[in-house]
Amino acid sequence: MLANWKEYYEEIEKMTLPELENRIKTLHKEFQRSRAYKDDKLDACLSVRKHLINSNFVFTPEAINGIERINRILMESTVKVLKRTNLLCKQMTELKAREDDFLDSFYIEGTVSVKFNSEKSLLLPVHDENNGQSDYVAMAEVLEDANHSYKNLREFSFDEGGELFSTEDEGEFVGDESMENNYNIEELSEPALSGIEYICYASHVLFVHTDYSFSDGIRINDIWNEVTVRHQNFGEKQNRESQSASE
Repeated sequence: MLANWKEYYEEIEKMTLPELENRIKTLHKEFQRSRAYKDDKLDACLSVRKHLINSNFVFTPEAINGIERINRILMESTVKVLKRTNLLCKQMTELKAREDDFLDSFYIEGTVSVKFNSEKSLLLPVHDENNGQSDYVAMAEVLEDANHSYKNLREFSFDEGGELFSTEDEGEFVGDESMENNYNIEELSEPALSGIEYICYASHVLFVHTDYSFSDGIRINDIWNEVTVRHQNFGEKQNRESQSASE
């Protein structure tokens, strides 16, 4: 817990955006050197930065298009990951049913996440709603590195007992009830966004639960979708009764 948190917040809330980002860059370097799981001062600065940018954000047609774009990408990414986990779950179930001599069990994990690799991971439109005061590239690196609570915007995991695909219609899949709900709530309840028919849960996580501001979100150009399968073999175990008999 951050000591004297009230005084610290009062200090950083008085900073301009460039001042705040300079503080964030300094804290991030210290955070990387420490190899700690999290840093309360860095988290506080990122939270204040998000609030500062969002409180001044103007929902222009260009900005709304940007939010709609990333929401569409995240929605499509979620569907891709679920479909692939659905397919792999079916294949692994069939393989196990054939009494494969290795496969005792399996585990499938799918994730959707924001990645930062270089400047190419960001879109940098000509219009800058923050008038050049934000170093979006540097902040994108910090946000990915310090986002310890939501490394992935979506996570799915299924084992051999998971009800992941429908036997009635193989073109459909189940397993994620959040795909049925519209998350146009909290930060995304802005009236200017009412024209976006459906806001997915990944967008909700991005704009509500992480420290990505609207300005950061509309510049994201690198979404990573990943599905991994773990083949599990429990190894050879000798029966206790047979072991006693041999003795």
